[in-house]
Amino acid sequence: MFRELWVDKYKPQNLNEITGNVEIIERLKIISKSRNLPNMIFSGMSGTGKTSSAICLVKEIYGNNNYLKRVIELNASDDLRKIDVVRERIDNFVKKKCGEKVVIFDEADSMTNQVQHTLRSIMDRYNKTTRFILICNSLSNIIESILSRCMIVKFSKLKNDEIRTRLKVIIEKEKIVYTEEGIDAICLCSRGDMRNVLNNMQAVKIGIGDITEENVYKIIDIPHPRIIKQLLEFCLKKDISNALDLLCNIYTCGYTPIDIIETIFQICSGTDLIPESKNIMYIKKISNTHIRIAEGLCTLNQLTGIIAELCDI
Repeated sequence: MFRELWVDKYKPQNLNEITGNVEIIERLKIISKSRNLPNMIFSGMSGTGKTSSAICLVKEIYGNNNYLKRVIELNASDDLRKIDVVRERIDNFVKKKCGEKVVIFDEADSMTNQVQHTLRSIMDRYNKTTRFILICNSLSNIIESILSRCMIVKFSKLKNDEIRTRLKVIIEKEKIVYTEEGIDAICLCSRGDMRNVLNNMQAVKIGIGDITEENVYKIIDIPHPRIIKQLLEFCLKKDISNALDLLCNIYTCGYTPIDIIETIFQICSGTDLIPESKNIMYIKKISNTHIRIAEGLCTLNQLTGIIAELCDI
C-alpha cells in the first residue's frame, strides 16, 4: 500500500485553513458571506494556495453536498488546448439545469489565444448562470478581453513565519522529532511553495526520520547554504579566484545552474551577511541572471559571469 501524501492529507478544507496571503483570504471570506461570486483570476507562483482557495471559496458558498453538482474543475492539459474539447466540456456543463454553476480552470495561462477567445465568448453567453475562476502562474499569457471581465487576485509567495506556523501543526499531528534549524532548512529549500514544504518534509520523515538541518540537506539536493555563504564572502572580499574555484566545485557536484542561482538569491534575501548598501545591487544582478537561466541560458558561463559581477561591486 502507498503512503498517503501529506499534500492530500493536509489539504485545506475551508478558507480558515489556507496558509498565508491573509488579506486575500479575508476578501474571499467576504465574497463567501455575500454569496455574490464574480468571475475571478487567481495568479501567483506554484504552491501559494490558489487552487485550494478557489475550491474552499466555492464549497463555502454552495456547500460540500452541492459542490459536484454545481462545479466542474478543468485543467489546461493537451486535450483542453483544443477548441472543440473546451467548447464541448464547458458547454455541456453550463447548459445543465441546476441553478448557479462555477467553472474552475487551472493552468489557464497554458491555453492558446484562440481557445481563450472561445472561452471569453462562453463567459459572455452564460454570464447569468455561470461564474469562472481561472488559475494561472502569469497574467501576461491571459488575453485582455478575459482580464477585463474578471476580478484579479494576486497571490504572493508564502513567508517563512507563515510556513513555520503551519508546519508546527503538522509536526504535532505526525509526532515528528525536529529542530528549529531543520524547520529553517525546510523553509529555505521550499522557496515559499507550501506543496514543496509538505513533500520535502514527508520525504525527510520517510527517508531518515527526524527533521534536522543535516537530514534535510541529505534528502533535498540543493547546494548547502553554508557553502553558498562562503561563496558570497569571497565575493564581498573581491577574491574572484577562490570564488570561481568554489563555484566550479559546486557545479561539478551535479547541481544545476537554476538550483545554484536560486540558492544564492535565497541567501542574499534572507541573511544580513551582505551590507545593506551592497545587498540591493547584489539582488538586482542575481535576479537578472536568474531570468536568463530560467529562459534557457543554463550554462556555467552565466554563473561565472554573475560571480565576476558580484566581486566587482
